[in-house]
Amino acid sequence: MSSLSWTANAGIENRYSMNWIVNRRADLLWFIGGALTGYAMFFLHAGLHLDMATVWFLWVVFIDSPHFFGTYVRTYFDKEEFQKRKKLLIGSLAWLLVGPAMIGSSYALHQMNVANYRFPFLLFIVFFQLWAYWHVVRQHYGIMSLYKKKNNDFDQRDLRIDQAILYVGLLAPFLAFIIRHPEARKALGLSAALPAYPSQAAFFSASFWQQLHWEHVLVTLTVLAVLSVVGIFAFRQVKRWRAGMSLNMPKIIFLVALLPLYAFICYSPAVLTAPLLAFSAFVTIYHDVQYHAIVWFYSKNRYQRPGVDARKYGLATKITRNFATYIVCGIAMAAIFRMFGCSFDVHPGCGVLVMTSTEHLFGSMTTKELLYSFLIGLPMHHYFVDQFIWRPSKDSGLQKDLKLAGQ
Repeated sequence: MSSLSWTANAGIENRYSMNWIVNRRADLLWFIGGALTGYAMFFLHAGLHLDMATVWFLWVVFIDSPHFFGTYVRTYFDKEEFQKRKKLLIGSLAWLLVGPAMIGSSYALHQMNVANYRFPFLLFIVFFQLWAYWHVVRQHYGIMSLYKKKNNDFDQRDLRIDQAILYVGLLAPFLAFIIRHPEARKALGLSAALPAYPSQAAFFSASFWQQLHWEHVLVTLTVLAVLSVVGIFAFRQVKRWRAGMSLNMPKIIFLVALLPLYAFICYSPAVLTAPLLAFSAFVTIYHDVQYHAIVWFYSKNRYQRPGVDARKYGLATKITRNFATYIVCGIAMAAIFRMFGCSFDVHPGCGVLVMTSTEHLFGSMTTKELLYSFLIGLPMHHYFVDQFIWRPSKDSGLQKDLKLAGQ
């Protein structure tokens, strides 16, 4: 009986694939449990009603901007990597000039007496904000892809379903947020407040449907889209189980942590009272935690493995000798960057030394907007470089440093 019991248990265990990126404890803490930081950040606004401008500033200094530094460690401070990607790393610095170029385009339109001369600058800001969210979505897709690689989850049907649940599950709620949030609506040229829904008492009457606005329909469609992909994903897992195929449990657990967080934030009534900068913190802090974790895992495998020649990688080896050194360097860079921004009136967070918002360049454009357009080139540069340096399928060295080789 004991032999039969052991065989049965082994058969059940084989139905689950449980390979982690780092290990179970680290993954559950950072790559999956990091979702709790999103809820915590949201609670600071919705539960404690803190000043979100101050919270945002502390977040960008101590967590968000330091994750840019993680990119620099494995590129500009890694001597071998820099030589390998010199064209990309030098050429990508042009992103710092795109914003000022848009200010220049607005100036040219102003000189031609075009009424909507601010349009190039505003288009640039919208592009930046959309790219910021897309960057977060893409990293979550990358984490899911690592779990698929680690667990030999290569079935094409599952790939399509996984892509659908992640992209629809994160983009549909974001679309609903844009349609509902007062600041976002104003940016779209809509009224600040979403039109009131008709009385539910008249749900089955013709007047109810006649009073529905297109915004109501669009928000409802986003909800149906999310529910549909979740249903399809769940059905696929049941079908795999019944067919005797293994279930990729780390991937499933990751999606269970990820999707409810973004749905909760984007559909919550409380998010409508938060400024847009607070929303960026709500949806990005989980991404930050994941990024620091994956960079640290990569760094320990690459720069701190036994017998490594420190001269081969240069400064990156010294920066990653321990986590304290790495994070202090990242915070120091972030503090300089962000203190400059708030000191020159570009964003909130600290005392203003120079009121750039009162220094006019032309029309209603001020020095503040010029500095802002330059400073957001830094995160855009990060978004751009990141999409080239995290491609394990095309980089055997990265596969080795992420311990994917042989999986």
